[in-house]
Amino acid sequence: MKKQILISLIVMTLFLSVISSTSTMVSAAAYDTQSQNIGKLWEYQTNPYQKSQKHSLKGKVIVVDPGHGGSDAGAIGPSNVLEKNVTLAIARDLRQLLADGGATVIMTRISDRDVSNGEVSDIEELQARVDIANQANADLFISIHADACDEIGSGTTTYFYPGGNDDDLAPLIQDSMVNQLKLYDRGSQPGDFYVLKNTNMPAILTEAAFLSNPKEEKLLANRDFDKKVATGIYNGIKKYFLAH
Repeated sequence: MKKQILISLIVMTLFLSVISSTSTMVSAAAYDTQSQNIGKLWEYQTNPYQKSQKHSLKGKVIVVDPGHGGSDAGAIGPSNVLEKNVTLAIARDLRQLLADGGATVIMTRISDRDVSNGEVSDIEELQARVDIANQANADLFISIHADACDEIGSGTTTYFYPGGNDDDLAPLIQDSMVNQLKLYDRGSQPGDFYVLKNTNMPAILTEAAFLSNPKEEKLLANRDFDKKVATGIYNGIKKYFLAH
């Protein structure tokens, strides 16, 4: 009888020890997730303890560039929706999707600010974005914008620099965005944009919709629509890496 009681006490002690150890691991995981943004606010990774996610983008470094910001509002819609706010909202949603997929995400900006420090020229501001990507030796550069024109333009476009590092990325992202947004497909097109021709990795610049179009401005101001834009870009990126 005494032996049975002794065995029961030993089993109970081991059981409590396991519970205590598990609790400590959970606390450590939470602390790691909160502390990883200290030092580099523009670098974002998913919780390494979140085992439920399929990390299909593990090991990839992706720079997400919300167009404009700070002193540069970008396009302004008929109802005064600012492009710089729309691009940042989409970029934040894309950052989360990419991080959950296992990628390391670097944002050129995480708030309404200029990327460069101080008053600089437009080219110097664009070069600051390029420098972030090149210095990080990123795998992809994704620049997010909203289109505008004097006429009533409509639809989604994705630009690439002809003869650049890789022309395959743009059509994959364009097709995935159109599939999500159901707007007029303006196709993937060559574009002589500074951030595309000066980055050392495959790069695209996407115009999700026309901010100058009242109907599409209303869409761009809608958070559900912004999430669809981010999902479209994310799906295109996944297809790109599956093909490469």
